[in-house]
Amino acid sequence: MRYLSPALRLGCVVAAGLVAGSIAPARSAAQQAPAAANKPAAAPLPADPAAYVPQVLLPLLHAAQVQTEIGIEGATLGQLEQLFATVDGDWWRARNLPQAEQRAAIAKVEKAVKTWLKESLPREKLLRLADLERRAQGGRVLLREDVADVVGLEPAQSEKLLAAARATESAAAALGRVFQTGGGQGDLEKAALQAARERELKLPGDLLSEEQQKRWRELAGAPFDTVTLDRIYPMAPQIAPSDTWINAKPLTLADLRGKVVILHFYAFECVNCRRNLPIYAELHRAFADKGVVVIGVQTPETEAEKDPGKVIAAAKDEGIEYPVVFDGDSATWKAWGNTMWPTVYVIDQQGYLRVWWQGELQWQGAKGDEVIRGAVEKLLGGKPDAEPAAAPKRPPLPAAK
Repeated sequence: MRYLSPALRLGCVVAAGLVAGSIAPARSAAQQAPAAANKPAAAPLPADPAAYVPQVLLPLLHAAQVQTEIGIEGATLGQLEQLFATVDGDWWRARNLPQAEQRAAIAKVEKAVKTWLKESLPREKLLRLADLERRAQGGRVLLREDVADVVGLEPAQSEKLLAAARATESAAAALGRVFQTGGGQGDLEKAALQAARERELKLPGDLLSEEQQKRWRELAGAPFDTVTLDRIYPMAPQIAPSDTWINAKPLTLADLRGKVVILHFYAFECVNCRRNLPIYAELHRAFADKGVVVIGVQTPETEAEKDPGKVIAAAKDEGIEYPVVFDGDSATWKAWGNTMWPTVYVIDQQGYLRVWWQGELQWQGAKGDEVIRGAVEKLLGGKPDAEPAAAPKRPPLPAAK
């Protein structure tokens, strides 16, 4: 699983490679050449200060606490979730794009959402949302030209803030390259990234005058905790139609609203995938009667994995008892923008993504199984034997695209 700093986590920069622990081995969609022969070059950092400001509008709007804060409820909430169902797939798949393309794709989704907001919310609610957006962007909000003007930043101050942001991004990219090439645990790179983050966090307090800091605080509006928001990711994409389901009739995530879903991508010839299967089986046994559904998505890479008969036989040999869908044309894989076998996702009772893990869950002492189980238990109410949390009554939603 990839762990992100609060600001970047809120911005859903999932593909940034800011990892606080090892990524377990996995079979990628495009197998890499040996690391020494395929070391990725450092990409140039953008010159535009705005490129370093986290895009936080979408994560904020997906958080139930924010929806309550700005008064989105009832029919209006139903309309917003209808919008999410049409745009969240593009937002989610953008995580795999290079940074500049990712920002452009997210900006396109934000534009559609902002249009809806202007048509649906009163001005005072829009102003409060703007406060929350500036608050969630943290110190990097000072790189916004409109904010810098209001705060009264001097050019030299802006240059130092930009240099600090660039240093953090450079350190993050260096750590990302270590994991891309399988070059080790990246301990030195992690330390460098942590130091760069700490310098960047401290800098505004050192640079800004008391008056400038006062103006900055005023732009953030009334206090609101944006760091601990726990539902900041998109609605889960669809499960594409398939003629081959194992252990179940065809299912959709819309059918499963009100239940927690553990959805994992695997391929039966992938050894890393097979090592995870006993953990999925245990989760199925532990939570099936608590409102939790485990679904396997068999997406093929090898020729054998493209044969539905062999997929069915392999599932039987592995003793899989939960539903499995044969994703023979990789339609579900593509809808999810998935990149690795195995990957497992936890989806809450309202259809939102909450947690995911790439690779073996217990590789070299990793505790991915505990992360997944902990997320499930939290959604069920904090205890393994708790009743499932009731889904709020809302208009029916189409599956996210």
